[in-house]
Parts: sequence; structure tokens; C-alpha cells
Amino acid sequence: MATRTIDDASRLNWIDWAKSIAIYLVVFGHLGSPVMRYIFCFHMPFFFIISGFLQKERTPLEELKKSAKALLLPYVIYNVYLLIYSCFTGEFNANYPVMMLTGRQWYLSMACRPMWFLLSLFIIRMFYSFTGLRKGIILGILCIGGTALGKHYGLLDAKTDWYQYQTAIICFPFFILGNAIRQFGLHKCLDKVNGWIAVVILPATFASGLFLCSKNGFVNIFRCTPGDNTILFYAAGSLLAFSLLVTIYKTLDIKNSYIQLVSEGTLLIFAVHQSILWPMHKILSGHGMIFSLAVAATTVVILSGGAWLARKYCPVLIGK
Repeated sequence: MATRTIDDASRLNWIDWAKSIAIYLVVFGHLGSPVMRYIFCFHMPFFFIISGFLQKERTPLEELKKSAKALLLPYVIYNVYLLIYSCFTGEFNANYPVMMLTGRQWYLSMACRPMWFLLSLFIIRMFYSFTGLRKGIILGILCIGGTALGKHYGLLDAKTDWYQYQTAIICFPFFILGNAIRQFGLHKCLDKVNGWIAVVILPATFASGLFLCSKNGFVNIFRCTPGDNTILFYAAGSLLAFSLLVTIYKTLDIKNSYIQLVSEGTLLIFAVHQSILWPMHKILSGHGMIFSLAVAATTVVILSGGAWLARKYCPVLIGK
């Protein structure tokens, strides 16, 4: 997940809330809730926007060193754990190690598949280290065009997504959007606006994103499925994620030690949650949204304990 090296005195409390809400939406969405279709439209774009917001300017060599430690090393560690885990669920086969090393998450167990995010984010960070924001905007536009062409000609396929390069192409525009939000201060767009106007604008923007999402069909970035229309996919994801980000910025700039822990532990929660939920998928499904909300919250709370242990004894597990 997005990591940062700022000290406690300068950390952005609202970003901790944003990351915590984002990881909760990921866990909730994977429970197959009735609103899963809408959550899948923006929960991963939201993560990439946050990652872009937190991204710092680095040389390619500096980025390679940092991202290899923060993303690739956890990718290997968690996949080894999850591959061992698959032995006990009967999903393991002799090709698993090769598929892990070639980044072909589609062929691994369901518990392993969330690791696609780390590979995609690594590729995106490396490209950004070469482009910066200005050239990155151009590359982002090209990625939107490439996604549209790939969808039109049937080239987007999770089964051929080596090292998650296809998902990186799909998600690079959201990363660049997040970086632009920070550099241009777009999250502060309503700071000088009357509070009541913000109360109207933000829900209206979010509702617009939901409407566009409802017109776009099913979205699943890991499956390289941007819905029925690529433009609607980017428009809906951007509107939903941006309005949520601004809402959090304006309402949740509050320091909370537990939220900070969850924020720092998003990588661990993202990596491990499916190994808890997937074996119970049949038991957990079909109980309604309230039940799913509670299960998702319980899962995050349990895994935040693991994040606390990792922060204290093995920070590499949270990308530190």
C-alpha cells in the first residue's frame, strides 16, 4: 500500500482516515455485498489516488531502492506465506512458485490475488520516477487510450497480465490524478466556499459518480475489466474517489492512534484478509449488507493487531 516517511509531527491525519476507509471498503467489497458493484468502481482507484497523493519526487534509482523494499519484498514474503497457506486449502500446484515469480496472480489461489496491487504500484512508481507529473499527465492520457483500445480489441486479459502490467496501465491515470491533487491543491477546492455549499456539492458529485457507475456494467480492475465503457470507468472512479477524498479532508482531519495503526497496516490487511475470508465465503455470503459490514469491521480489527506486531517487530510486513 502507499507508504510514507514523514514523521508524526507532519503526518496528514486525514490521509490516515482515507487509507483506513479505503482498506475497509476493500475488505467489505470482497465479501460479495449487495453494493459490491459500486464499491469496485472506486475502491482501488481511491487507493491509487492516495498513493499518487503521497508520492514524492525521486530519481529512478532512488525509487527502485525504496519500492523494492516497500513493495517487492513484501510481495515475495506474503506470497510465500499464501502459497504455504494454499497447501492446506488444497489449491496448491507445482506451477504456483513460477506464477508468483512471473507476477501472474490469476493462476494463484484466491487468497494470493490481492498481491496484484503491489506489482502494479511498483511499475507505476517506476514510470512516475521517469516522467514526473507533467509528462505523467501525458502518459496517463495515453494509458486511458491504451485501456480503451485494449478493451475494444479484447487485449485486456488477467490471464496474460505478466507482472500486472495491464492493471498498471489501467490504474496509472488514477495515480497521476492523486499526484495532481496534491501538487495543485485540488483537495482544498472547497476551503473558501460556504460550508452549506460544500454539503451540497460533495454528495452531488458522489451521486454523479454512482450514476455513471450504474451505466457502466461490472468493474474489476484485477480481472482487467473496466466495465462496458472506458470513459465512464475513469469518470465514475475519479468522481467517486475525489469526492470521498475531499469529504474526508474536510471532516476527518483528526488524530487517532488506532486509525494511524490501520493506515500503517493497510499493506498487511490487504495481503492477508482473503486468507481469512475466502475459506468462509459460503458461510459469510447471503446474510445481507449489515452482516457484511460487521464482518469487514471485525476482520480489519483482527488484522490491525497483526499490523501492531509488524510495526513493532517486523516493519517490512507493512512496507517500512
